[in-house]
Amino acid sequence: MPSHVPPAGAEQDLARAVEELKRELGEAHRREAATAEVLKVISRSAFDLQRVLDTLVESAAKLCEAEIANIWRPTGATYRLAASYGVTSLTKDWLAYKEYLAGVAYAPGRGSCVGRTLLERRAVQINDIRADPEYDQRGSLAGVRTMLGVPLLRDGTPIGVMILVCATVRPFTAKQIELIETFADQAVIAIENTRLFEAEQARTRELEVRTRELTESLQQQIATANVLKAISRLTFDLQPVLDTLLENATSLCDAESGLIWRFDGEVFRAVAAYGVQKELVDFWAQNPIRPGRGSVTGRAALERRTVHITDALGDSEYQLAESQRIGGYRTLLGVPMLREDVLIGVFGLQRYQVQPFTDKQIDLVTTFADQAVIAIENVRLFEEVQAKTHELSRSVAELQALGEVAQAVSSTLDLKVVLARILEHACAMSDAGSGAIYGFDESSGHFVLQAGHNMIEEHIAAVREHPIRLGESLIGQCAKQRRAMQIDDLTKTPAHPLYEMHLKAGVRALLAVPLINQDDVIGALIVRRKHGGVFIGETVALLEAFANQSAIALENAHLFEEIAQKSRELEIASQHKSQFVANMSHELRTPLAAILGYAELMQEGFYEPLGQKSLDALSRIRSNGKHLLGLINTVLDIAKIESGQFTLNMAEYDIESVVETVRSATESLAQNKKLTFKTEMAKPLPVGLGDEQRLTQVLLNLVGNAIKFTDVGEVRVTATAVNGHFNVSVIDTGPGIPPDQQARIFEQFHQVDSSNAKAKGGTGLGLAIAKQIVEMHGGRIWVESTLGKGSKFQMELPTRAPTK
Repeated sequence: MPSHVPPAGAEQDLARAVEELKRELGEAHRREAATAEVLKVISRSAFDLQRVLDTLVESAAKLCEAEIANIWRPTGATYRLAASYGVTSLTKDWLAYKEYLAGVAYAPGRGSCVGRTLLERRAVQINDIRADPEYDQRGSLAGVRTMLGVPLLRDGTPIGVMILVCATVRPFTAKQIELIETFADQAVIAIENTRLFEAEQARTRELEVRTRELTESLQQQIATANVLKAISRLTFDLQPVLDTLLENATSLCDAESGLIWRFDGEVFRAVAAYGVQKELVDFWAQNPIRPGRGSVTGRAALERRTVHITDALGDSEYQLAESQRIGGYRTLLGVPMLREDVLIGVFGLQRYQVQPFTDKQIDLVTTFADQAVIAIENVRLFEEVQAKTHELSRSVAELQALGEVAQAVSSTLDLKVVLARILEHACAMSDAGSGAIYGFDESSGHFVLQAGHNMIEEHIAAVREHPIRLGESLIGQCAKQRRAMQIDDLTKTPAHPLYEMHLKAGVRALLAVPLINQDDVIGALIVRRKHGGVFIGETVALLEAFANQSAIALENAHLFEEIAQKSRELEIASQHKSQFVANMSHELRTPLAAILGYAELMQEGFYEPLGQKSLDALSRIRSNGKHLLGLINTVLDIAKIESGQFTLNMAEYDIESVVETVRSATESLAQNKKLTFKTEMAKPLPVGLGDEQRLTQVLLNLVGNAIKFTDVGEVRVTATAVNGHFNVSVIDTGPGIPPDQQARIFEQFHQVDSSNAKAKGGTGLGLAIAKQIVEMHGGRIWVESTLGKGSKFQMELPTRAPTK
């Protein structure tokens, strides 16, 4: 055999290699064809995601010879079936299985191929699920053995899983897995394209809606601007404004006609119409609308809110059949026009077809209704201003008269001057020749003449001869009924002595106004006119104002007299009290001095030697007597202060000497209570000018109080001189003073309201006297205290007290 001929075995290997290559080329061709088909579907159905997914799972199943292929997509926190392809040989009821799969949801986890793929975020192949210890067999199909899961990743985040299933244990090859990964990438692209397309579609729709809204808003703004322009240019010509409002509202809201109705308190009448047939306008003129449920206008008025009738023919309460027949309208809108909850009209629109108004259109009509209210209100205010201007022009003199009267009332307490001024203006402003003011005397029940204007002696004598009682004549009647009353013709009035006197004097008309103070009648004002006729309302109101001023004047005079009387009584009482206190103080001190003197002599053995018990009793007598003498002296000081007899003996003094005197007098008291007592003085201290004895009294009081109220700790006195002033402080570690009591303790007879203060005793006068003494020196005294931590009483005294 020639050496160049290959052996038979080699030829067979080469043939097998050629066949394998052909097979691989065929598979590659099929994969490329399937991939091309998928890409074609994706390109043609870029935004039909379901078709793309269905094509992908079908191609994947066929190319990889799998019985089932499906794609799972996230729905909330779990993944559900999005596309599926399978052969019927795997299960007897494929449709039932697809329904079962539709109800299954997977989450990341090791118990399923979907969950494991999500967990690992890479291709996961389970060669045999029956042999896999982690796989949950409960949810698997009976014929499933091998499974392949490939994640659909977008930027590393799973957005789905593609699953392939084989009925036999037949692991997928690397090329098949690579193919499925390619399909997974195509699925991601398709999903992303769809998402982007839907997002773009949403943005486009949003832009269209926004554009439409902006267009509508622009139209509304233009219409509103036109309305505002009309309001500003035609402020006091209401009709053009209402016509402009109605025309713009009808046009912008796609209505065929509109009406503005004004309410006169009983019925509604059309004051503006747009697009309404003349026949219907005439009908409304003859048939005004009343509030009620039978019409959209009446219903809006009744409910005080917007009323929308979708179809007048289908509304069971709508009753205006004749007007509907004439107008042919179907859909109705009524918006009430309210001014501070007061109904002034209704803004209405109509459509000939059943087409409800949108919320935006209703809001727009509401805005126009508000503008109509503003326009109507502007005109009303303008007319009111015009009327007020005329009224004010007419009453300038009246206001000036009232001002002068008020000034007279406030500037003087001379009742005759004030009442004369009031009467003068009252008669002048009411075109009356004469008048009078009476005061009511409750004790006698009569009206007493207080002032008169142009009253002759005969008239005054007649008033005194015929005193007026409550309910008698015009004055008594107006007071009894508490209102202004008038007689426009005296010749037609029943006879009365005063009326006869008026008629003789030529008086024909009377106007009387009661004077009332805090609901009590205190008098009356009357004016007389020599020509008959009714006093107009403005004149009556003016006279009532003058009556009020008269009442104030009378009450001021009464109060002033009461105050003066009380002041006189208080002054007399104060003098008597001060005199009594001074006398009693002197009377008490005389026998008390004798008691103290005899007690001292007895204690010293002047009469005879005494036992220890007697000596102790005498000591207590002397101690209490001295205390009583101190109280008497304190009361006498208060009496002198109140009577103005309290004076200072001014002389030069040494503040160190004052402190040392107080220390010597009180040191033993501190030692008895085991308190530390310190004095601290900055040296050198200047020589002061003042009453040394009184200043010693003040400091003695402060230190005595500090020792008395301090049970543990110390009492410290400090003295410095700064900027021409002595600063003296008494500091203790006592119980402290409540904040609300710190200012009041310097008042007479005031003590801190506590059981401790009551137990310590005292009159509550010492600090009041101390404050008076310090202030007479041109200084001030105050306290700083914290409950439980003690108090600090401080005096600030000029080193040279002012002398008078």
